[in-house]
Amino acid sequence: MSVTVSGSRGRRRATYHLLTPPNRYPSQLAGWDGTAVFKLATPRTGTSRFGQYLLELEQGGGTTGTVDEGFEHFILSLEGEIELDGVELGEGAFAYVPSGCGIALRSSSAARVMWIKRRYEAAAGIAAPQGLFGRLTELTSYLTDSGVLRRELLPANDPAFDFTMSLMTFPPGADLGQVEVHDEEHGLYMTQGSGCYHLDGDDHDVSAGDFIYMAPYCPQSFTASPDGPAEYLLYKDVNRQIKLT
Repeated sequence: MSVTVSGSRGRRRATYHLLTPPNRYPSQLAGWDGTAVFKLATPRTGTSRFGQYLLELEQGGGTTGTVDEGFEHFILSLEGEIELDGVELGEGAFAYVPSGCGIALRSSSAARVMWIKRRYEAAAGIAAPQGLFGRLTELTSYLTDSGVLRRELLPANDPAFDFTMSLMTFPPGADLGQVEVHDEEHGLYMTQGSGCYHLDGDDHDVSAGDFIYMAPYCPQSFTASPDGPAEYLLYKDVNRQIKLT
């Protein structure tokens, strides 16, 4: 029996990979129940220094206790109601949990959650950040030079944080204004609309639900489709220099 692959948009390249909903495969993690874990990016890429996961939780699903105390965490409820460390998070609510605390998460309803974890990188003379909670609807929007609305979920100008989470909203037909090449890596999740992503010489049609991992120095740019706005959630490491030998 043959498998039809001509319609698959999933790609794995040296400097990036593209995962689409039909390509995702559910995993399980110890310490979790009632949860399908889609591993979007992990250090197994060979370059990623963070883990990014899409969680699909049954009602009542989640951790069986507190897990992963050795990591810092970012949690965003994409859909449904969850409880994180005793705090109710509805759709569009998010949290930063500092290293050393771990997370205890349960769903009050069927839910989809974006979860990022990484080892915190300390900076000399700067105290580690405290935990925080927020909502997407309460964030300030900033208009970039190319006409893109940008919202920062974590304090982008606070050097205590070693990564940022940004929500980028593109009007129909808008683009980034350049092909970027930089040292920072990205995890990008399309939350709305569609467009074309340029990745290291390749152009890919992308739409809501797609995920892109971009390694350091991967040439990258995006143009939204002309028939509607497009939006994505963007992880980026910041404020730290890779240790030089």
